[in-house]
Amino acid sequence: MPGHHREEDERTGGDSVADVFERAGVRVVFGIPSVHNLPIYDALARRGSIRPITVRHEQGAAGAADAYARVTGEIGVCITSTGPGAANAMGGLLEAFTSGSPVLHLTGQVESRVLGQGRGFIHEVPDQAAMLGALSKKVLRARTVDEIAPLLAESVATALEHPRGPVSLELPIDLQYEEARSADLRELERLLSPAPSPSPDRVIIARSAELLRAARRPLVWAGGGVVASGAEHELQAVARALSAGVLTSPNGRGVLDERDPLCVGNLSWEPSVRQLCREADVLLAVGTRFQGPNTENWKMELPETLVQIDVDPDRPGRSYPAAVAVKGDAKKCLSLLLAELGTSATEASWPARVLEATRAGRARLRSSLGPQAALLDATGRVLGARAIVVKDSTIPAYTWGNRLLPVAGTRTSVMPNGFAIGLGLPHALGAAAAEAVSGGNRPVLLMVGDGGIMLALPELATFVEEGLSVVAVCFADGGYGILRNIQQRQYGRTLGVELGRPDLAAVARALGAHGESVASVEEYEGALEKAVGRNGPTLVEVDLGAIGPMERAYTGTSRPPRREAGR
Repeated sequence: MPGHHREEDERTGGDSVADVFERAGVRVVFGIPSVHNLPIYDALARRGSIRPITVRHEQGAAGAADAYARVTGEIGVCITSTGPGAANAMGGLLEAFTSGSPVLHLTGQVESRVLGQGRGFIHEVPDQAAMLGALSKKVLRARTVDEIAPLLAESVATALEHPRGPVSLELPIDLQYEEARSADLRELERLLSPAPSPSPDRVIIARSAELLRAARRPLVWAGGGVVASGAEHELQAVARALSAGVLTSPNGRGVLDERDPLCVGNLSWEPSVRQLCREADVLLAVGTRFQGPNTENWKMELPETLVQIDVDPDRPGRSYPAAVAVKGDAKKCLSLLLAELGTSATEASWPARVLEATRAGRARLRSSLGPQAALLDATGRVLGARAIVVKDSTIPAYTWGNRLLPVAGTRTSVMPNGFAIGLGLPHALGAAAAEAVSGGNRPVLLMVGDGGIMLALPELATFVEEGLSVVAVCFADGGYGILRNIQQRQYGRTLGVELGRPDLAAVARALGAHGESVASVEEYEGALEKAVGRNGPTLVEVDLGAIGPMERAYTGTSRPPRREAGR
């Protein structure tokens, strides 16, 4: 009961949560304590087996859980209050949903006796489950204390099942306080095991292999489904067997080392790569949705013969017609496909053509950066290929951070696939926590703009409190740069995009982090070198005005909608 002082040997519903977390291998949770989740936090405090990280805003909790899941491949966990806390998490849950991240959102709920009655109980919202259901694979609610453990185990398994995504579980506060029986560990193990993905049709695999064997100019397009499945090795083997160039979505970066001559990478917007796709005769797409921003909203021309592999049976053919739709887990499908391939008919000159198009695309993109290309070079020199790089939605990230800064392996590049600003610091928090609990020592670099960082700047205090390291590079242009450029292009004037010049380095210092401002590439490189070796968080504010403008003002993929004929 609320207000009741618990005896040390008394088990509550909060202990049932801890039981499942421990059995599921959860190592860290992100959240904010509330009157609607205190028994859970008390159980975590007594046991000491799981690290709770207290964020400054619930969107930070959901964003950190999302990035933790992307970097580790494990379940990411966020804990919120009911009502306002759950609503605050929705932005982070939207990103996890868009990116297919296995995130468990554990939220409190009002007391069972008043649930759904609309009587104004503290933190009550109408139909919270419907709100969460818009961005969750599934929403569950415990109705008795004995349901907490099995429903939580089911939630973990559902989030991890392919296609992955966030799951929300509501726990009424009275059930969290109730006395709970010890969990049936054997039953928990059964419930925690994700359902296996369906086996692909062997006839369809054989048909896919036939088309790929006959291809003269094959390409592969790899997305986040390859990473989620752990199918990097299989994809590389198929690409090498075909001598096929490999394009990637932002989520698929690193499936093949981007320094490999067969790797085109995340350059689908480049004219030379578009031309390469027009020349190709067969495209093997694995675990990608052909997201609008990567295909100019599906205007990009793809080879007429498309072989599409996806664990989501509804996805093949949704954006482009598929000659063959292979429904199944990427790792299973690619393994079977590899066994069927045999000798390919790829033209001997095709790999050289792939490399030529890739180099041309990188050179054209680099030429657009003007003096800011030196920032790319300095970042590459300091980081090498070992860092985890997190990108918020900001112009340097769009233009070079997520396209030209090389990625050598998967789970080292994190970006918001929903293209919203403000998730950079939460994502960096999740990445840094993943490194800390795994005993790793890779630096975590965040690329963020002065507009985006203001949405989550207090999370720097979370880094300080938790002793976590991050190098947050804030590219400052005094406003929402990309929106400023779009308004200027479309209207010749701007409104609402200027944000002034607050001293962000000073704010970082006030929060207990190291903060400094730089106005040249030489100062930037020196600050970056020191920051990478420093314990704790560092904010490096880069004055883009002092360094100089890009050769062409970046406006991204945004275009006014065009009316259809006759309308």
